[in-house]
Amino acid sequence: MQYKVCGITDLAQAIALDEMKVNFIGLIFYAPSKRYVLNQLTVDQLSAFNPKHAKKVGVFVNETLAYVMDIISKAKLDLVQLHGDEDADYCATINQIVPVVKVFRVGNRLPEFAAFENAATYYLFDTDSALYGGTGQHFNWELIKNTEFNKPYFLSGGIGPNDAHGIEVLQKTKAGKSLSVIDINSQFEMAPGIKNLELIKTFINASI
Repeated sequence: MQYKVCGITDLAQAIALDEMKVNFIGLIFYAPSKRYVLNQLTVDQLSAFNPKHAKKVGVFVNETLAYVMDIISKAKLDLVQLHGDEDADYCATINQIVPVVKVFRVGNRLPEFAAFENAATYYLFDTDSALYGGTGQHFNWELIKNTEFNKPYFLSGGIGPNDAHGIEVLQKTKAGKSLSVIDINSQFEMAPGIKNLELIKTFINASI
């Protein structure tokens, strides 16, 4: 299993997470977010951060293609996570430059994702909200467990320290075959954008 820690706003914590061999570090480029990375770090600082183990993931919501492409280049992003209402053509354009993680917000049913099969490298399933994530709440994993996905996906949405067993159960279902990355954020914070690194380390060790 791989792990992504999202909503990083502190460079020292990003370096520490890389040293912990976290696989993905999520940087939110969405101004309304409490974890908007450019409130705390400059693009030049992000560019100079060259992790040895982790990949830098830029998270965007309904941005112009020009802006996303500019940030990819200037911040030296490895992946782009699209958390808004971007269509398949938009995703495919970026996916030609860096791998795209397309987010699907799950409410009372599993969203339609077939149109994105050739437009994204990964899917991500998160809890539906008007705020484009950051709810700290689970969606109902029962909605995905009997679905076989044809590409790897990230599991997100309020995953917390006590979810290791539930993840283990999900791994044994049809959906578990494609579960590639556990995406954690608010449940491991001391304040928005500031993580409890020891809690993250304990969770990862318990989930291995």
